[in-house]
Amino acid sequence: MTALSDPIRYLEGVGPEMARRLARLEIRTVRDLLLHLPVGYRDRRETTPIARLKPGVEASIEATVASVRPLRRVRGRKDLEATLRDPTGMLRAVWFHQPYLASTLQVGQRYVFSGAVHAFRGPELHNPEFEPAETEEAHLHVGRIAPRYALTEGITERWLRARVRAALDRLRPPPEVLSDAWRARLVLPLLPDAFERIHFPSSVAEVDPARRRLALEEILALQVALKLARRRHRRAHRAPSLIPGAETARRFIGGLPFPLTAAQARALGAIEADLDREVPMRRLLLGDVGSGKTVLAMAAAVRAAGAGHQAALLAPTMILAEQHAATAARHLEAAGLGFGLLTAGTPERERRRLREGFASGEIPIAIGTHALLEPSVAFRSLAFVAVDEQHRFGVRQRISLARGGDQDRSTHLLVLTATPIPRSYAMTFYGDLDLSLLDEKPPGRLPVETTSIDGARREVLAGLLREEMERGGSAFVVYPIIEESETLDLEDATTTAGALRDDPALASAGIELVHGRLPAEERRRALERFRSGEVRILVTTTVVEVGLDIPDATLVAIEHPERFGLAQLHQLRGRVGRAERAGRCVLVTRRGLGEAARRRLAVFQSVSDGFRLAEEDLKLRGPGEFLGTSQHGFPSFRAADPMRDQDLVEAAQALSEELLDRGEAESGGGRVEAWIETHVPGAERYLASG
Repeated sequence: MTALSDPIRYLEGVGPEMARRLARLEIRTVRDLLLHLPVGYRDRRETTPIARLKPGVEASIEATVASVRPLRRVRGRKDLEATLRDPTGMLRAVWFHQPYLASTLQVGQRYVFSGAVHAFRGPELHNPEFEPAETEEAHLHVGRIAPRYALTEGITERWLRARVRAALDRLRPPPEVLSDAWRARLVLPLLPDAFERIHFPSSVAEVDPARRRLALEEILALQVALKLARRRHRRAHRAPSLIPGAETARRFIGGLPFPLTAAQARALGAIEADLDREVPMRRLLLGDVGSGKTVLAMAAAVRAAGAGHQAALLAPTMILAEQHAATAARHLEAAGLGFGLLTAGTPERERRRLREGFASGEIPIAIGTHALLEPSVAFRSLAFVAVDEQHRFGVRQRISLARGGDQDRSTHLLVLTATPIPRSYAMTFYGDLDLSLLDEKPPGRLPVETTSIDGARREVLAGLLREEMERGGSAFVVYPIIEESETLDLEDATTTAGALRDDPALASAGIELVHGRLPAEERRRALERFRSGEVRILVTTTVVEVGLDIPDATLVAIEHPERFGLAQLHQLRGRVGRAERAGRCVLVTRRGLGEAARRRLAVFQSVSDGFRLAEEDLKLRGPGEFLGTSQHGFPSFRAADPMRDQDLVEAAQALSEELLDRGEAESGGGRVEAWIETHVPGAERYLASG
């Protein structure tokens, strides 16, 4: 018998060499093989008389082999030819590069042949699959609905189909965690039946229920793993209650120059309720560009500092960390609190001062990048951590900071993302986190108008910028690359900044160049000149994608927008229109765009809501790349699509809690853990991380 977790190399007919080839398809275990789902099917149930065959279609015939002969072509190529006959006529079949099939085809025997019909001296079959017409076993390749698979070099569809059949025939019944009541409610088959029907359905109607059953298994396994990790963590760790900091946080909120939106107020209430308990908070704050997530993270940090503890705000880029520091400088005075900013660009003397201040507790709030994760950085009493753009950090990085260096204690954790994620995906991939949604922008924010222009001539961009300068606005010009490339035919930031400075009208407005290679202090000064209005044109790369807040910016021109994802374009669009003046986003395109790129940019121009745009981006890119889950080590879904399977996501939420309760009541969770490990390879990472 074969288990789902068995290595694929031990399956009959595989061996080490074929196992290496299967690994290119991400097939390493029997489970991987059975979840390598068909990409389509060939309906070969009906046979057609030879006399009625038509070129250009795939057909099945039942015929007797009249003759078989090898064909020797030029350059030594060897093919095989057979003459087939049935009561209605004769037919030629040719197998290219497969002379070895001569030993399989017996003259005078009847077979079922399936393949593409071509016109060459009349209809003929090219490379048809075949099996004996009379056999004690069911047909595997012909005379049925036959699965089609994604392949790689050295793997044929026929061979792979046979390996799937062998795995199914020898499969040890996997644990069935879905009760009869749940299966009836969702109209789903048993797990072994689902594997059978997805690969070898007797009718097309069997396919989708089978896929949904496997999809639920994938979603459920991830949910149970995440929730079990969360339960373990909450039982083993305590975080300090931050009730004593409530008054300090109230002063901070009262000192803001704007009122909170209703969505912010709801989210803050949930965050405060979490912080006031000794159970470590694990919450995801999900909001569109400009919805006001940073101020809520600041409010939570102030609550921790007001309670006599420390807080840390972790940002993925130096620019975003500096932006958070600028926000803190503007708003923390009302609360009477100080902070320290630590990034890779922090001078060594200042770095030493900050490390000492964090370790002694003298500096209550730390803002920084990955520099905060360095072993030399320690805190006296870290109680709250906010991680901005969580998908840009690995799980272990986040956990190391959340523990504050202490294996027995934990901090409250707030995860922020300005990358809009459809709710079903948030529930699936962040199932261990409570969810707060900011679906409302601050009052007075005007929609950003999005258009496109043909930028084949640089004068077009210059004219656009001159027009914006005459209006009294300021502009970002964003490029995908910093300098001219020998391999990429793209405009670059450095060359264009120099060319624009040659235009007297634009030069008088002031032009700065900012990119990731610029020394930190130069970049900070350039951004400050742009923020103050001393300079009104900022030529840059995607270092400004996330978090940069320049309220007076009115135009963002994006060169080669086809090089960016939809979510990335939306982040860039969010850099303008943040004050009372309406903003514009102009896509500067070139001729020769592919049809797929045109459709994608058309979607971007027509959709301004980040959550709707995220759904489109997910359709184009898939969840792994969109959410950065490869950094988390999350498995890729093979059957599930949380957008399409939203009802299964909802069901998995409830069912995962039920399974954990049942498993803990029955056997201390051992059976549940074994089931998780079967379906989520390497699950111990989740169970250990919390």
